[in-house]
Amino acid sequence: MKTVDSPEFSRNYGFWSEAEQQALIGARVAIAGVGGVGFQVGTKLARMGVASFAIADPEDFEPQNANRVPGATTATYGRSKADVFREQVRAINPAAVVNVFHDGVTVENVGEFLEGASLVFDESETTHPEIGTTIARHARELGIPDVLVVNVGFAAHVTAFAPHSRWTFERFMGLSDTAPLDEIAAATVDYSRFLPYIPPYSDLRGLVSMTTDAPDGSSVSLPSISPGVDLASAIGTTQGFLHLTAGVSNRRTRPIWAPRVAYLDAYSLRGRVTRAGRFTHLRHLAVAALRFKLGRNPAASYTHDDIARRAGG
Repeated sequence: MKTVDSPEFSRNYGFWSEAEQQALIGARVAIAGVGGVGFQVGTKLARMGVASFAIADPEDFEPQNANRVPGATTATYGRSKADVFREQVRAINPAAVVNVFHDGVTVENVGEFLEGASLVFDESETTHPEIGTTIARHARELGIPDVLVVNVGFAAHVTAFAPHSRWTFERFMGLSDTAPLDEIAAATVDYSRFLPYIPPYSDLRGLVSMTTDAPDGSSVSLPSISPGVDLASAIGTTQGFLHLTAGVSNRRTRPIWAPRVAYLDAYSLRGRVTRAGRFTHLRHLAVAALRFKLGRNPAASYTHDDIARRAGG
């Protein structure tokens, strides 16, 4: 088992204390979803000193993951994302404890998944809000922070849901705090709540594709690129650091809690802390729409026609 004297941590001490390092070493982090941001959040935390994880992901790696996930390679296509994550973490720290839940997060296993966790990162599929709701409700019962990190274009935003706050995950997503899970599973994702920040340089035809069905009735996956995922994992692990070391007195800033959302954009080189809600989304959307209408935004290729053409090629 590694200690504060382990050489792997020697360069950390230029930026945080031994007491904070000990808090990281003693933490347990649960991550729901390691097919993108969650994978990098976890491996960064492992390098920072976290040595105990609960990982839930039912999916296998495929070529579509290779544009943004270090664990997705030709050697890992078809293999469990969670298993590959465990191997990479143990390559960093052979003594690390990584408990894997191959069924993902379910009502039946959420208690075991979050048992002993200091905090949870919810990187589950937004198209299945019942998973995020299951995580959020159990995290509230346990009194642990529920962190949400999202990448959008070259940007990312982060917030967290405090156990006793009125600003719950459900409220953030426009859902009912008391609705049964089957009702939430049938709900449509409200992107005006889920994406408070829309990059001003966006090709809004992609947003149309995300929020409408294709002619054949199918839906598309959220687009993502490596710089945005890298940035999301950086601000996510930084917020994780603040949560995990909150019990150490060291004049640190407080983590971001909902309804506040922090965003950073590597393309525009801008960032700020704003308030979640439909107004914030519409304000950013209006800027992007005006720029798009004036022909100032770069073109992307994520219309339904684009996606169908590539699939048929």
